[in-house]
Formats: sequence, structure tokens, C-alpha cells
Amino acid sequence: MGHHHDKHIAVILAAGKGTRFKSKKPKVVHKILGKPMIHYISLAVRWSAPDKVIYVVGHEKQQVKKAINCLNCIYVEQEEQLGTGHAVAQTKPYWENFDGIVMVVNGDLPLVEGETLKNAVKYMEALLRFEGAPAEGGENYRNENVAGVVITTKVPNPLGYGRIIKDSNHRILRIVEEKDATYEEQQINEINTGIYLFYAPYLKEVIDKLENNNAQKEYYLTDVVQLLNQMGKEVYALLVPDYTQFIGVNDRWDLAKAENILRMKYLQFWSYAGVTFHNPESIYIEFDVELSPDVEIYHGVSLRGRTTVGEDTVIEEHCSLKNAKIGKNVKILKGSIIEDSTIEDGAVIGPYARIRNNTTIRQEAQIGNFVEVKNSTVGEKTAAKHLTYLGDAEIGKEVNIGAGTITCNYDGFEKHKTVIKDRAFIGSDTMLVAPLTVGEEAVTGSGSVVTKDVPDKALAVERSQLKIIENYAEKRKKRKKNA
Repeated sequence: MGHHHDKHIAVILAAGKGTRFKSKKPKVVHKILGKPMIHYISLAVRWSAPDKVIYVVGHEKQQVKKAINCLNCIYVEQEEQLGTGHAVAQTKPYWENFDGIVMVVNGDLPLVEGETLKNAVKYMEALLRFEGAPAEGGENYRNENVAGVVITTKVPNPLGYGRIIKDSNHRILRIVEEKDATYEEQQINEINTGIYLFYAPYLKEVIDKLENNNAQKEYYLTDVVQLLNQMGKEVYALLVPDYTQFIGVNDRWDLAKAENILRMKYLQFWSYAGVTFHNPESIYIEFDVELSPDVEIYHGVSLRGRTTVGEDTVIEEHCSLKNAKIGKNVKILKGSIIEDSTIEDGAVIGPYARIRNNTTIRQEAQIGNFVEVKNSTVGEKTAAKHLTYLGDAEIGKEVNIGAGTITCNYDGFEKHKTVIKDRAFIGSDTMLVAPLTVGEEAVTGSGSVVTKDVPDKALAVERSQLKIIENYAEKRKKRKKNA
């Protein structure tokens, strides 16, 4: 090996249909915390720094490639899904002249950590060199007997997994599928994780010798181990204690379990980074979310997409944020929904506010209960505290918007814009019929329907004159009697 010793090629198996998912979509594109399942194993593989990454795709390959979204990766098609051994055989042209390690990983292992794969490569490299051999020695220092490593783990319940039969030196004698295992072999709880490292020149010699004389009529990669043993070569078990990393996702309940484990890991990560979570079991957080120190998050909050939250911000119970950019020291009160919008420092949102479609709420503005803001800008220190709809509006600073105010932005054909300038006062229950501009320090009387622009400092009132009829209650009573 010599100077080649730290080269490896990764093969990720992503061709399966995932029958047990009962889905139109291929298994590996189903999402975990907002990312396709294949995204996580791809990250882990990249962490091990391979020279090439090869994906074996098959079922619905366009969808799978789109989910993988890798420009410098190689895609190899497995026309019919004839098993893991057959899948690896399809990639042979890319490693048949390679003097290094081929690492094969199943695409449905979203919890595997990059460090685990990196360590496996290091372990295999160490085995390929004799003890005490100079690292940069020539070919003669290579341990000719070593052919591979299989990552194994011990599980509380090995039901359904291939069992590892090995000798006292961690050499694998064979991997026995459950249906072929004797009663004694079934008691073994060290199992095959589906992650293999092979020395490419030896893999090349055996990969085409696989047979499919089994119940499934498939070519199993596990049989490679036996073929290598028959050549007099050794395959070692690398036992990784943390079995949760190797939970394979075969159906949607596995998917839910894997998502739960990963979610708790991310919450733990952010918690160590300075975030307080109350009742973390109830909090949903996706992969792309970024949180800051001294953020505090309460029960039942959902953080999705590319959401970022600045320091000292508090998010109360049952808020839902998606692609939300939240500044520092913001208060998001109970039950608020913020999507595709920006909330600047010191603003107060909610309870029960809905902010969406590229809205920006500037510093220290207040958006209160049952206020909906869509595709609008709300200026600094402006307040809209109750029961209001603001759509396609550009609102200046220190504006007061009374309860029940509505921008009538839609005329049945298109949306129109409302502009409210700095320090205007919009009385309760004002209907602003767009397109419309309300000037600086202008006032609208409560209950007005405003259909014309209001100049700076002017008052706009539109309502019928108030009539007061004395003794009305008595008249009503009389009327009722005579009826």
C-alpha cells in the first residue's frame, strides 16, 4: 500500500424501493427532520474523506439523485434490484484498478456518525500494515492476509439481523442470516450493521463469484466474506458499542424512531451550545435550524426550514416557525405562526399572531393577538396589537394601528399596496381600500372606510351621523303589546 494507504472509495447503496414503506416515493428520499434520509448517511460518508463517492441508484432514480443533490458524485444504475452483492458489482469499473479500500454503506442508516466511518477506515488501514511497519514503506510492508472489515454492534434484540460468527481474534468466519441460523447461532447478539470495508484488489477477485441460490434469489454482499475466507484472506469485525447508530430504516415506524433519536441529539447539541429547552420531548427542530446562546424555548414549539433565532429571544408554547429569521431579544408569545419572514431585535409577536410571505417586522414593533401580516414591512416601534389584517402594506415607524383594522388589498382581480407613513394613527376598525397612502401623522377615525389618499397630518373620517333616540326601550315594549 505505502503512500496509497489512506485512499478509499465510498459506495452508498440507494437503489431499493422500500416496499414496507407502502409509498410511491423511494425509501431513501423520505424525510427526517426536513432532509431526505440519504442526506445523513451522505454527510457521515463525506466526514471520512473518501476520494470518490459512488451512489447505486435504481428505483425512481431521478427522485433519488435529486434528493442526494451531489455534483461531483458518481451515479451507477442497478436496473433490477438483485441484492446488495449485485449492487456493488455494478460499481466495479470505478475501483477494479484501485489499490485501496472500498467502503460500502447502506443508504438507510441515517444515524451513523461520520466519526464511526472515519475510525473504521483508520482501523482497516492499520490492519493492512504489519505491526511496526514504517507507514511510508513500500509494497512489501502490506499485510497480504487482510481483506476487509465489517462494522458490527451488539443489540438487545438481534431478531431479524445477520449474526456475526467470529474467532477469538475478531476474525469473521461467516455472517449468518437469521433464517439460516441454528438455535445456538440465533442467541448471538453481535450483528452485521451493513457497513463493509474491502481491500479493492481482493473484492475484485470475488465479487463476480457470488451466487443467488437463496430464498430471495438475490446476490448478498455478506457472501463475499465467505468467498474471501475461502481464498485464505481475513475479514475482521469492528465492534461499535453504540447500537443506536445502526438502526436501519425499513418502514415508516423505523423512520419515526430514527427521527426521534436524531431530534433529541440535535436538541442536546443546541442545549450544550447555550439554549434552554422546556420539555424537549415536545419540541420539533429540523436539521437546518440555527439557534443562539440564551435562547429559551417552551413546550410544543416547531422550528422548521432555515430558521435562525438570535440571542435572548424567548419562544413560548406552541409556536410554529418555518424559514423565519428572528433577531435578538424578541418575544414570540404563545401560539404564533411565522413563515418566510424576518423579525428584528426587540420585537414582540403574539400571542396567536400569524406572520407570513416575506414580511419584515422591524425593531421593537409589536404585533399582538389575532393579527395577520402578509408580504408587508412594519416599521420600528409600530404597534398593531389586536384583531387586524395587514397585507401588501408598507408601514412606517411609530404607527398605531387600532384593533380591527383591515387592508382591503384585493379587488377580486389583483392585490394592491397600502402605504402608511411614520407616526400615523389608524383608528380602530378602519378599512384601508388599496391602493392607498396615509401620510405622516395623519389620523383615521374609527369605523371609517378610507378610499382616498390621506395627506400628512390630516384626519379622515367616513361614517354616518350618530342619531340618539330617547325613550326607545318604552316604545319597543308598547309596539310588542299592540302586536
